[in-house]
Amino acid sequence: MTLKRVTCSSTVRPLIALITIHICASGQAALPGSRDAPTLSLDQALSIAIHNNRQLQISGLDVVKARESLAETRTNFFPQLNTFGLGGIPLERFSFTIPAGVLGVYPAVGPIPAHNSTITTPQRPTGLINASADQPLTQLYKVELAARGAGIGVELASEAERAQHQETIWQVKNAYRQLAQTQAEVSSAEAAVKYLAELSELTDRNLAQQTVLLSDSLTVKANLKQQRYLLLTLQDAFEVQKESFNRLLGRDIHTAFSIESQPPPEFVELDLEAARKQALEQRPEIKEARLQSEAAGVDVRREKAEYIPDLSFRFSYLSFQNIAFLPRNAMSIGLALSWQPFDWGYKKHKIGELKAITKQKALSEEDTEQQIVLDVDQAYRKLNESRMLLEADADSRKAAQQKLKEMTYSYEQKATLLSNLLEQQSAVSKAETEYQHALASFWTAKADFERAIGED
Repeated sequence: MTLKRVTCSSTVRPLIALITIHICASGQAALPGSRDAPTLSLDQALSIAIHNNRQLQISGLDVVKARESLAETRTNFFPQLNTFGLGGIPLERFSFTIPAGVLGVYPAVGPIPAHNSTITTPQRPTGLINASADQPLTQLYKVELAARGAGIGVELASEAERAQHQETIWQVKNAYRQLAQTQAEVSSAEAAVKYLAELSELTDRNLAQQTVLLSDSLTVKANLKQQRYLLLTLQDAFEVQKESFNRLLGRDIHTAFSIESQPPPEFVELDLEAARKQALEQRPEIKEARLQSEAAGVDVRREKAEYIPDLSFRFSYLSFQNIAFLPRNAMSIGLALSWQPFDWGYKKHKIGELKAITKQKALSEEDTEQQIVLDVDQAYRKLNESRMLLEADADSRKAAQQKLKEMTYSYEQKATLLSNLLEQQSAVSKAETEYQHALASFWTAKADFERAIGED
């Protein structure tokens, strides 16, 4: 095949324009189906998640349950009221005999009763009512310890809710940045498809004019099909990520939205020592460990309090209904004592077990502190590494784009082949993808560092 020479204005200049458009549009084009969808900023996503995330709501209900448990425990400070009633009709009459003189023998009167007396109960409804009110006295100390334990439970539930709050924020930030990364990759792939489609048409026209080889035309068409396949996989992945993100926000998974492009980050030098101190003050894990250690100490005190007898001030009322030979009403007031003086060493061994648990909690608290410092150090190093990688990939991206411009000029001057130009175009797409990955990795590392120091 003999190639014909053509002018630059008819073949190369449109190609230069397309390459320039591809470079400028990379990572910025709007996605199909997202143009009419409302834009969802990261702050808006965080606000929606805080109010609607289901796991966060579950943690909030745990706090409500703990507070109700505390209120339930505090009711034991007040008098305990008990009532009991029994009523019925005897299935048959029953009788009993009072022996003569059982109530005494008196000189002037003689035996009482004088003769054996038989009493027979009639078959009629009878009833028994028993009511009592007990005001705890020595138990108040035990109730106070139980209330303290329940109060620690409220604090633990609150810290767990705060931990879930931080976890949710971290998940939303990461998911949003991953969406931004995929969106940029989709936009870049769309621009590449448009560029290759126009290049394919241009190549076909040049093939008809016998200014390019058939293999060049086939190569461009193959690259176009591969790029369209890549675009489809990226679009599918983007839709899956959007559905998962809607679920994370606690709303319908098919809610349409678009996201903002993530700007290049501003690098701020961090004080590692200050970050460690902040983490030890704010991380929910360290506060939970301290509260669990305190709760174990309260459990030991509660078990020791079991040695104290239960002493209550009691008022009781007893009433017999339709039983003629018994008093109608009987009331009493006094003290009620309950005590188990010997338990075969149960309390002693229980206290020993709780003391061992207390030591475990203290050791866990120390280990949690060390783990938190380790988390901060690792997140700090990862953040610095991702920042350096982002800077390197940004330079590589810029270099690849500049080289594509230069190679386009060389192609214009007939100093390079079309295959080399296509190869450099692929290098630009690869550099763009690596830059977006590095950008997402940086934002992920930043979110990890914020979580490590306990930021809400």
